[in-house]
Amino acid sequence: MANYTKLDSRRDKINQTENEIDKIIKRLATLQDQFLDGNISPQEYHSMKEKVEKDLIGLELKLKSLKQDKSPYKEYINQTVPMLENLVSYYRKSDGKSKKKILSCIFSKKIVLEKSRVATYEFTTPINVLINAIKVLKSSGIKKEVENDLLSCLALQVGLEPLL
Repeated sequence: MANYTKLDSRRDKINQTENEIDKIIKRLATLQDQFLDGNISPQEYHSMKEKVEKDLIGLELKLKSLKQDKSPYKEYINQTVPMLENLVSYYRKSDGKSKKKILSCIFSKKIVLEKSRVATYEFTTPINVLINAIKVLKSSGIKKEVENDLLSCLALQVGLEPLL
């Protein structure tokens, strides 16, 4: 949720800055019209034009900076992918609460143990998709396109069709 808020805030700042730039461009056009109509002197025009153009340059730099910033999604991915690459060592070093979160992302239900062995387990949907993708890629040989092979993982189960 925090990432969505951060992204919305960034979008809002970009939109606000673009609106301010439009407003200043209109102000500059109005200033030019007033000068051409003879309503303001050349000294006043140059003084006001200089201030307006300075504000415009500042806003354009601010907009450029906002657009170049990494999106929260990229930051999230850059922080998360290294952890996934070394998940076992991360799991071993983490506390109980973090271990529980990791396991809940992998398994959809509690793991049932019988006689010190795992009796039943169910993976979450993302893990099932990854497992199926690995199977498809291993069996495909030269195939490059696996999209259709994975669509069955994302389809609704029988009996859960939407009502029309």
